[in-house]
Amino acid sequence: MLTAKFNLTLRRAVLAALLAGSSSLALADPLGYHVEIDTSAFSGAGFLDFAFIAGNSPAPGASATLSNFSGAFGALESQEGNVSGSVPGSLTFGNSGAYNDWFHNVTLGGKFAFNIVFGGEFLNTAGNAGTTFGVGLLDASGTAYLGNVNGNLLQFELTPLNGGVPASIAGSTYANIASISAVPEASEWLMLTGGLALIGFALRRRQPVMPA
Repeated sequence: MLTAKFNLTLRRAVLAALLAGSSSLALADPLGYHVEIDTSAFSGAGFLDFAFIAGNSPAPGASATLSNFSGAFGALESQEGNVSGSVPGSLTFGNSGAYNDWFHNVTLGGKFAFNIVFGGEFLNTAGNAGTTFGVGLLDASGTAYLGNVNGNLLQFELTPLNGGVPASIAGSTYANIASISAVPEASEWLMLTGGLALIGFALRRRQPVMPA
């Protein structure tokens, strides 16, 4: 009896430790995010403007990869600098150009969404200048901002390694029509699902065996 209770306690402790570790991974500073923009308050034609711009002084290399687009995207209006790909496929931005921009026609009135993953030398290379990724929503004229009259709906600030301070990624929204949520990496999902599987196994072991 004592051995059975000890084994049960040990399994619970292991599961608790595993879940605690999985939670800390999920809450750690991630590289991937899911972005949503709700344009239901507007109608007609408009533009989404994606820009990836490094600081004034030389900035360590950085990249932004966008994928899983959804929403009423039209034709590409213009692109400039270090950006390649297509919508609704994927876009890859680099920060080597002075201005890296993707300006896309959209039909307003619904939701737009995409995933974004950051990477590059800035994560492990010291530097004083960071890189900013921003998304703005504009009207049919392409000159007036919607949602935030001052500019971008949301921004990510990529700050490189600097002395003893590690690199960081900080996302901010400037309008209630935009939202940012973290997307766990594949290894984090594996630990989370592994923890849930162990819980299920432990619960099945605890179920009483019915007499024949």
